[in-house]
Amino acid sequence: MIVAKAAATFFLAITTFISSPDNATFARLPESEKQSMLDAVNRLRAKGCHCGRKYMPPVGPIRWNAKLEKAALVHAKDMESNGFFGHTGSDGSSIGKRADRAGYKWRAVGENIAEGYGGFQNTLLAWKDSPGHCRNLMNPGYDEMGVAMVGDLWVQDFGASAGKYENAGR
Repeated sequence: MIVAKAAATFFLAITTFISSPDNATFARLPESEKQSMLDAVNRLRAKGCHCGRKYMPPVGPIRWNAKLEKAALVHAKDMESNGFFGHTGSDGSSIGKRADRAGYKWRAVGENIAEGYGGFQNTLLAWKDSPGHCRNLMNPGYDEMGVAMVGDLWVQDFGASAGKYENAGR
C-alpha cells in the first residue's frame, strides 16, 4: 500500500489487494454518472499516459461492475462513518475481502481512494498524477470497475473476474 499526501487537505491512497456487513444496503449512482466516469477512465486508457516517469501504453476498455461498485460504496461509508482514510476497513478487511463480501469472484483486484478533490473529474486527474494510482487506472489486467462517493471520499475498485460468467448481473 502506498499512501501519499498530495496537499494539506487532499489525500490519495492506493492498494492492489476489500468491510462492512454482508447485508449492507447502498444507493447506486445514476446510470448517466456511472457512464460518464467509465467514459473518462476509458478515454485515458485508450490514449495511454505517463504514470510518473513510466509510460503506460494504451490498454483495452473496462466495464462497470455493480459488485465492485457495492464494495466501493461499503468501504466509502465505512471510512465516513468511522472517521478514517485508508485501505484497511474498520474491521481489518482488505479490498479482496470486501470484494468477496460483495459477491465478486476475482483473480485480481485493486483500489484507489481519494479525499478532498470534489467531483470525479478532479479526483481522476489527481489519481492520474499519482504514479501508483495511475498504474491502477492503466493496468491491462483489470477489465472491470466500480466507483462510489460518500461525502468527499471517493473509492474506485478495479477487478478481473475469476471466470467469464462469474460476475453476471453487472
